[in-house]
Amino acid sequence: MSSTADLTLHVLRFAMDRLQEADVNALSVLGLTPDQASTLADMTFDELVEISRLGHLFIDLQIDADRFDQLLERARGEVQSRQVQDELLRHQADARMMEALFGMTTTDVARRRRVLGLPSQPGRPRSPSPEQAQAMWDAWRAAPEDLPDPDRYLHVARSTGASASAVYRLVAECQHTLAPTYPPAKATQPVVDLVHHQFGTHLYSAGGTS
Repeated sequence: MSSTADLTLHVLRFAMDRLQEADVNALSVLGLTPDQASTLADMTFDELVEISRLGHLFIDLQIDADRFDQLLERARGEVQSRQVQDELLRHQADARMMEALFGMTTTDVARRRRVLGLPSQPGRPRSPSPEQAQAMWDAWRAAPEDLPDPDRYLHVARSTGASASAVYRLVAECQHTLAPTYPPAKATQPVVDLVHHQFGTHLYSAGGTS
């Protein structure tokens, strides 16, 4: 059987499967009526093979190259985004952070954690020390500015050993405290002098399990 005939056979058998599932929309997309699909279902295997040899006469399979390239780029972006999501969760990103960055619900986050085999998040996170807070902020400012925010949070978590959720909260607090002058000049006052005194009561005031 030629490659074209083999592909045609797969299409016809797919149509038969869709008929069994009463998926009329799929049959319509293929250009078959339910009656035609029912006729296929009554054929013997040899009859299907024989009509498949004539597939080039009634099936036109074609790929839109431009649209394929666009969808391929989109698919790659989706895969990369999921990889970043998984790595953030492995670095203890919480549900609030994942909702803000990716629109994920608490249920989405819990499900993804189960798939990744990650333990449940502990309770209220501990406040970073002044040195840890300064290291996180310095790493955030030193990260390449063209990095998307999710990748940048991950970069800082990896480089400092802090949890992704701690980095997220600290950056949000710093940006809020330093606004409207954010981002500050390189010679700015150490960030711990500006916000660290608030961490225990402000930065993690809405913490908890997620």
